[in-house]
Amino acid sequence: MEIIDPHVHIWDPRRTPREVTPLVRLFGRWPSLVEKLARRATPQPLVDFIGDPRYVLSAHMPDRFHADTGHHSVAGYVHVEAGWKGRGRLGPVGETRWLEHLADPPLGIVANADLCNPALLEAQLDAHALSSGRLRGIRDIVASHPSESVHTWCDPADRLVTDEFRTGLAALGERQLSFDLWCYSNQLQDAARLADDIPQTRIILDHMGTPVGLADNPGMVDDWYGGLAAMAEQRNVSLKLSGLLMPIVGFGFHLRPSPPSHDELVDAMAPHIAKGIELFGVDRCMFAGNFPIDKVSVSYEALFDAYFAIVADLGLGAEATEKLFAGTASSVYRLSA
Repeated sequence: MEIIDPHVHIWDPRRTPREVTPLVRLFGRWPSLVEKLARRATPQPLVDFIGDPRYVLSAHMPDRFHADTGHHSVAGYVHVEAGWKGRGRLGPVGETRWLEHLADPPLGIVANADLCNPALLEAQLDAHALSSGRLRGIRDIVASHPSESVHTWCDPADRLVTDEFRTGLAALGERQLSFDLWCYSNQLQDAARLADDIPQTRIILDHMGTPVGLADNPGMVDDWYGGLAAMAEQRNVSLKLSGLLMPIVGFGFHLRPSPPSHDELVDAMAPHIAKGIELFGVDRCMFAGNFPIDKVSVSYEALFDAYFAIVADLGLGAEATEKLFAGTASSVYRLSA
């Protein structure tokens, strides 16, 4: 069965402007030194989130991605904005231009734009659209957590609930652009209210709402599932079944000397993936790899082997399986492989 992966990050720190680019360009010939310097210069909550800096210091280009997919047949992928640090008012647009000129460009692009600045947003969206016909949506990260030990990705921390953000989100719907929403599970109720208020904008919830510390705190499951249920009630929201193996979720696979077994992966993810599918249905769910971020914990082959096994155990059938691995992503992002 062919896969369309709706969540891949393509980057090359040597050639694209990212936070780590100056470090990689100066000391890239000494990888161990780069890693040591990166750890020293990076706040501990961010180090803990990433798990291993090597995966953000190294290039992740389409050829590397396709090599990682191994025995799985990946027909195409959607690139989701990856921290491009271009200068000027149209800085984020540089990423879209760069992607458009790759030898193996994505089927779709989820670009970055500033939803909290109406005048700037309009200019950025115009420039993104002129730069590539692959533009399908925007991601403006709003992940925020009350604990100082958990990295907050936005400024201000309450970005999700500001009037400016609400206005920007509505503007995306007017242009038939979707919004990739990445927040932590503690923000899901706020996110559901926002989705309810702006039904004209299609929202894709990334990484199942990222339940921070899930493995160490199973008691949080009810609150997390409650937040997912609130999101599922909004018919303009779809769900990416992804990101459960990020270090921040707490399974700790990235710390082990050997990779997790197939059964361990299935056991860790199966009940939560089943709940996501139960709440949203296969027409609003899509499996995604989140590579190279999840690569710190698992290989692509092992991850999708586990996904396929989970779906088989649920007994969903061929049509539902095709939707989960390709059809929903193609529909939501308006793709043609």
